[in-house]
Amino acid sequence: MRRRLVWLTGLVALLVLGPAGAAFADPAGPTHFRSTATQIETADGEDPGIGLEIVGGDAYLVLDARGRSVAVPGYEGEPYLRFDADGSVWVNERSPARWLNDARFGSLEVEVPVGASADAPPEWRMVSRGGVWSWHDHRIHFMSPSLPAQVDPTAGTVQAVTSWEVPLTVDDDEVVVRGELDWVPGPSTLVSAIWGGLAALGAVGLLLAGASRAPAVTGVAALVTGASGAAATWTMPAGADVEPALLVLPGVALVILAVGRWWARQGDPRAEWVVTGAGVPIGIWGVVQIGALTRPIVPGPLPVAAVRPIVAVALAVGVGTVLLLGRRVVLATRVDPDADA
Repeated sequence: MRRRLVWLTGLVALLVLGPAGAAFADPAGPTHFRSTATQIETADGEDPGIGLEIVGGDAYLVLDARGRSVAVPGYEGEPYLRFDADGSVWVNERSPARWLNDARFGSLEVEVPVGASADAPPEWRMVSRGGVWSWHDHRIHFMSPSLPAQVDPTAGTVQAVTSWEVPLTVDDDEVVVRGELDWVPGPSTLVSAIWGGLAALGAVGLLLAGASRAPAVTGVAALVTGASGAAATWTMPAGADVEPALLVLPGVALVILAVGRWWARQGDPRAEWVVTGAGVPIGIWGVVQIGALTRPIVPGPLPVAAVRPIVAVALAVGVGTVLLLGRRVVLATRVDPDADA
């Protein structure tokens, strides 16, 4: 059994550290912002023959330049990214954009090192051999955590925020990528309240079902949330960061369940507490993803309509677990009048 626990823990670590190890920017999350590339062409109006998309609503600009030579300038026109025709992708460590793009809001969250400047000689470092790379390009999204002044969140309609341009050089041809940034309304307050109410009902249902059924419910919830987290993690392109909690927390829940069952076979009195508490990481997973209940766009291949019930289940398991643990504490500390006498 111990070998199984070690294997399971190692698998969880591999799932998380594998995709996260090559990432340089912070992960995308549920959002109201949608950035769309509307035009990619040379000065002559020709198609440059590259692949380009935006993932995470407005989080990452993804460039597929396989078989082409592409240069991406930074915000001061300095060399920033270089895609070679052999598929290698290089980043200039002395480009201010390289450091600003480490965070969604750029200079509000990170500082540019002293040695990085638009005038500094490039210091190239290879980051990929696949010809595809993604980055937080601050030209394609709104650079403030506050709401744009022109957006009325009560209007319930898609509202334009700004137009944007990103210059590229493709095989020595000047190319301009143009696009639009929009604010997209989320579900109504009533719909969000319904999801919250369903989560609360699920928590009460778990409490009424009792601690004996909680491990099975937690196990199923761990598999569902883990599958959702895996889908959101492994579909992110090279260069994009992932949210480790989406894989770690379901894995932790499964490990706790395995430990609890092993202790139960050994007759350890702690086993019941452990298997009951395994739902806590699932509840934390729901809190991490709770934005999906009020926002219309979530990163990953799953539509928001599929993510919302998963989040509601996770919250129900988390809250229900806390209630079950609370009841155990009350029963364990209750004073027996006869014994006290």
